[in-house]
Amino acid sequence: VSMPPYVWILMLCGGVLLAAIVYLFMIKPASTRRVDMTKYGTKFAHRGLWDAEAPENSLAAFGKAVDAGYGIEFDIHKTRDGQVVVFHDDTLNRMCGVDGRVEDKTLAELRELRLLGTDQPIPTLGEMLALVDGRVPLLVELKGESLDSSLCPKVAWAKKYIGCLKKSVTPALP
Repeated sequence: VSMPPYVWILMLCGGVLLAAIVYLFMIKPASTRRVDMTKYGTKFAHRGLWDAEAPENSLAAFGKAVDAGYGIEFDIHKTRDGQVVVFHDDTLNRMCGVDGRVEDKTLAELRELRLLGTDQPIPTLGEMLALVDGRVPLLVELKGESLDSSLCPKVAWAKKYIGCLKKSVTPALP
């Protein structure tokens, strides 16, 4: 059967496109960031139970999660002056609208910022723990790109906190 050349070209392009899609699907990394939190016996609010008035990783979002009975997954970073704050991103751009990295700022500098234009500041770990007060389980991620293990002793409270789970997203940290 004789076909015009453009049909062969279209069939060849379609085959190449299909092969590329199959290849990309096969090499995509497994979703290691998704964790079935329900296996811990409760539902977890990822970065708190956040919305427009209560941004992620804010005291307002954590309070809403506690009120709803959800465990809380949250992230911590160490500041330049060695304090521990609850914040997901390595940089401040998305949540605070300013350039810079969390670990390059002091706690005083971070306290001047607000989350997503709300009245909510970046909370410290101590503020978050005082708010939750053991009422729900916690899952904490130790963040930072520096492989600085000095953050680990800062979460020693986890051994005393009932229902706390901790993990590190940095393989070099425990």
